[in-house]
Amino acid sequence: MQITQTGAVTTCAIDIATEGHDHWFLLQSDNHHDHPTCNRQLELEHLEEARQRHAQVFIFGDLFDGMQGRFDPRRSYNELRPEYRRDDYYDFLVKDFTDFFRPFVNNLAMISDGNHELAVLKAANTNLTDRLVDRLRLAGSHVVHGGYGGWVRFMFHRDGKPFNGIRLKFFHGAGGEAPVTRGAIQTNRQAVYLPDADIVVNGHSHNSYHIPISRERLSGKGRQFFDIQHHIRTPGYKQSYGDGSAGWDVTRGGPPKPIGACWLNLRVVQNSRSDHEQADQIKIIVIPAIQGADVVTIGGDLYQGVEFGEDDRMD
Repeated sequence: MQITQTGAVTTCAIDIATEGHDHWFLLQSDNHHDHPTCNRQLELEHLEEARQRHAQVFIFGDLFDGMQGRFDPRRSYNELRPEYRRDDYYDFLVKDFTDFFRPFVNNLAMISDGNHELAVLKAANTNLTDRLVDRLRLAGSHVVHGGYGGWVRFMFHRDGKPFNGIRLKFFHGAGGEAPVTRGAIQTNRQAVYLPDADIVVNGHSHNSYHIPISRERLSGKGRQFFDIQHHIRTPGYKQSYGDGSAGWDVTRGGPPKPIGACWLNLRVVQNSRSDHEQADQIKIIVIPAIQGADVVTIGGDLYQGVEFGEDDRMD
């Protein structure tokens, strides 16, 4: 797969003659890999499975937690892993992440920014994602640095010519956790202003869903048809609810969250219907890889963190 970027648009060119008709992708966000409650076992399990499937991995923001810098008001000694208690905290994060992902350099396609990376950039004038991508590319990866939002075009080629494509819109996310709807109402808003997307991926809130929205369409040749716009939200690997006795999520009244990622399979299938405008179609298969978090203990003061009122929650 060849990856190129122009502005906010990343294009992944796939040649079915050399790469086959079945293509796997692992969609992640909110890994918070350096946080003590990150479920690294599940994170590694998914990456190993991606390597076995020859899948490409997209990480849509907050790969880093990165909250323990000297000038970060969110810092808490209880949320700092022992190996990161160093003066060169940010430098060592990049080095350690590089070592962790080195076995998967051939699988990494994109790492994009989340609010945690942008908070570090604002407080410490360094972009952790950019530095990590540079190191991984030096190690032989074709991984690229994505923005907070953007597009990914999966362009399928035969004999050097594109014949079909899938458009994915990603946005790390914004706002609160939406304890009632879990952010599902946002799919209706995004469906309005993202009519060209086949797939829409969000993260940020640590909630999870896959909501297919059926659409009635009319082709340029006047043919009526129906398609599906897939809305996906990935929860990540941070188990911040702990055991329910302490920590940021508990003291603000937040619920426990699922953990995991999402598999995406793009399958080239021959279209037997003669009225279709293209001979081969791309079948989109979405497989959430979600489970409940482990019970983990978060040390420190029972009432650490900010306590939020009802006015701070979103529908």
